[in-house]
Amino acid sequence: MTELKFKKVKTKSEMEISFRIRNLVFCDEQKISKEIEFDNLDHLCEHFLVYKEETPIATGRVRLKDNNLYKIERVAVLSNYRRSKVGSLLMREIIKIYSGLKDTKIILHSQLAVQKFYRNLNFSPYGEQFHEDGIPHIAMVFNG
Repeated sequence: MTELKFKKVKTKSEMEISFRIRNLVFCDEQKISKEIEFDNLDHLCEHFLVYKEETPIATGRVRLKDNNLYKIERVAVLSNYRRSKVGSLLMREIIKIYSGLKDTKIILHSQLAVQKFYRNLNFSPYGEQFHEDGIPHIAMVFNG
């Protein structure tokens, strides 16, 4: 099995790679508008990438919303690498970082189509379903 490498984004070029993955997955594939996807909040977030060998294949970001409340956002895996545990690796590494902080709560907004993926990572839905750019979502909280 080829080794996957998780890393925190530290350079401008890594950030551009993250943006490229998000653009492919969300804007090109899912037809989410660039205005919604690139919401001018990236500078407030920590960003992460997963590489397969030297190829970047997944990304996600985490935003501190309130005291000790972290929201995982913009989780994107290139289509050729889905269903191969890449998203799980990305999420588990992010959870490891933030659940290790004192008194933290981790939330996310899941597209309904991938809610089961997040349930398998120990997230539970709460509240009512809602739409973001026409796609049904549900809020979820990590039960760590």
